[in-house]
Amino acid sequence: MKKINLLAVTHHDRENINPIRPEASQIIGLHLSGKVNVIVLCNPGSGLIPYFEKHGIEVLIDPLNKKFSVSTIKTIRRLLRERSIDVLHLFNNIACSNGATAAIGLKVKVVAYRGQTGNISRLDPSCYLTMLHPRLDRIICVAKAVEDDLKQHVWGNKSKVVTVYKGHDQAWYQKEKADLSDMNLPVSSFKLSLVANLRPRKGLHIFMQALAMLPKEMDIDVLLVGADPHSEQVKKMIKLSEREQQVHALGYRTDAPEVAAASDVTILPTTKREGLCRAVLEANSYGIPSIVSDTGGNAELVKNGVTGIVVPPGEPAALAEAILQLYNDREKCKAFGVAARNRVIDKFNVKQGVDATLAVYKDMLDAQHTE
Repeated sequence: MKKINLLAVTHHDRENINPIRPEASQIIGLHLSGKVNVIVLCNPGSGLIPYFEKHGIEVLIDPLNKKFSVSTIKTIRRLLRERSIDVLHLFNNIACSNGATAAIGLKVKVVAYRGQTGNISRLDPSCYLTMLHPRLDRIICVAKAVEDDLKQHVWGNKSKVVTVYKGHDQAWYQKEKADLSDMNLPVSSFKLSLVANLRPRKGLHIFMQALAMLPKEMDIDVLLVGADPHSEQVKKMIKLSEREQQVHALGYRTDAPEVAAASDVTILPTTKREGLCRAVLEANSYGIPSIVSDTGGNAELVKNGVTGIVVPPGEPAALAEAILQLYNDREKCKAFGVAARNRVIDKFNVKQGVDATLAVYKDMLDAQHTE
């Protein structure tokens, strides 16, 4: 069988590799499958470059810094023709708007990535450069909830929207848990972590309101990774908890997974527009269970009553009750953690992500050959 010629276009300027390891592992896995010739186009200085080159993947460079760049479009279009590309896989909005436009009039199959629910409308012209771009042949969603949401908006063939879970490798989660000794936290305290870029929809205010509802004598500490300790808004939020001495804003940390590993439970009280939360997958990979709100792909990540607890979004009382349940039953908490780790290994591994992506490519190309 002829190998598939793939051009993957991605843009990242993060120094921290944690958020983009699943994407890199998928591209590398496609290359190592023996079924795909992979070329990557990414921005100069991308933290992914050494990972790709280490595995013998050809990496080409483009600024990829504008949603619509004539220069970038010309570069992608030239590569599609010169390299006889079969599949163009676009991993973010910048890649999508330029790449899908570059593919107009060519036979190449075009795949885009969708990572969260919401924020899309048929009435928004900018959406026609990304998820509603008429040149897209498939849109791979990170969760079934994202797929279901997007299908309400795309025109024409709804079956072009599919789900492939991102793959996580347990080798990434072998470090020691974060050393928090400088914080002088009581060894006995029940530790709750929230790891998130704290946009309003991440539900910090819901979490803080839930803490205020818990019995005052509870021995807990709360670790907020991503919360700027100097932010007046964050300070205001923490005040809602009525536990200011027990809530610790740790700011940005590159060892966020290891901080979660140092907790007993990780919390994700998102109010809307969630995808498949990486922070939950990371915590679960360390055997830490989660309490999450039922929005986006959260309920696909956490099996309620087996690997964690799923609560209604925007309801602090329900969140407080879930925290209290695990606080009072440490054996159940530990059992949830073991089950959560096993679920990540079984359902969210790298191989399933690579195999499912290959199946999407094959389905598109087989359909092309029968046309």
